[in-house]
Amino acid sequence: MKTIVDRLAKALNTLETESKEWRPKDQEGKPGGIILLQQDIPTLVVPDLHGRSSYLPDLMQFKRAGKTVFDLLKTGRIQIVCVGDGMHSERRGKDRWQTAYSEYKEKFDPCPAMTEEMTENFQTMSMVMKLKSTFPGHFHFLKGNHENILDEEGNGNHPFRKFVAEGPMTTYYVKKFYGESFLQDYDRFEKQLPLLARGKFFIITHAQPKETYSIDDILNYKSCPNVTEGLTWTRQQNADPEAIPAMLDELIGNSHPQRLWFSGHTSLKTRFRESAEQSLYEIHNPDMRSLVILDPLLPFDPEEHIVDLPSKETLA
Repeated sequence: MKTIVDRLAKALNTLETESKEWRPKDQEGKPGGIILLQQDIPTLVVPDLHGRSSYLPDLMQFKRAGKTVFDLLKTGRIQIVCVGDGMHSERRGKDRWQTAYSEYKEKFDPCPAMTEEMTENFQTMSMVMKLKSTFPGHFHFLKGNHENILDEEGNGNHPFRKFVAEGPMTTYYVKKFYGESFLQDYDRFEKQLPLLARGKFFIITHAQPKETYSIDDILNYKSCPNVTEGLTWTRQQNADPEAIPAMLDELIGNSHPQRLWFSGHTSLKTRFRESAEQSLYEIHNPDMRSLVILDPLLPFDPEEHIVDLPSKETLA
């Protein structure tokens, strides 16, 4: 427990004091909702993690041009953007969630299934926090709809239940075993996460935008809950099809021959889903460990640049 508590404190301080060099300030002088990525180094886009605690350690050992991602991070030659949703296992955890729900009804006394679930979640988020604190300008984690430790309705959040009652179960477990202070600090951490990353020719968000949001809207997201909701909860059928083209115009401009938008959120059965008319790529398949590689010197080809992250055994 001490590790996640210490890393949470460091990550929270990092987020609350992020440099305006890559995270412009909002109207109150605090870090705003947009990350300005470096335009001359490759970007790796990580889909929804959902408690997959081996993903980021394996990513650190993934090699490009003979160097591991970790070595490239240490020398500032690569940047990583996670689209969010660090907590709550999906299809792979369905049976465990159902077992944990029975434990929840008994006030988690005992709770081996829920403890196994939460151990994976906090291992995942502990790694996120460590990487953010260590490489603040090169590692970014965007807010997703599952970054809602309080399971609240409001501030752009909605309670969530998928297989059982994941939202209230998580809140109750964390409060019982980690305490109210940790719960509130974790909520602060989630509310400091940015919503959008802008690269040379691409935009990354958790979900595709519900409607058109201006740069000022996104920068001032902490006072605009509709922006948070619209960039973390939107499904394709609820999105204004004109939003992405309009926002690409404002955020990227018209000079680049290829302008793209990447998002997670929607569970797929394929490695990715392309919406060519919107220049949108959705990249979240919970049964695959996909990785998007965006090189500023190469045109993007989804068949070549959306890859499967090898396992630890394969990397060794």
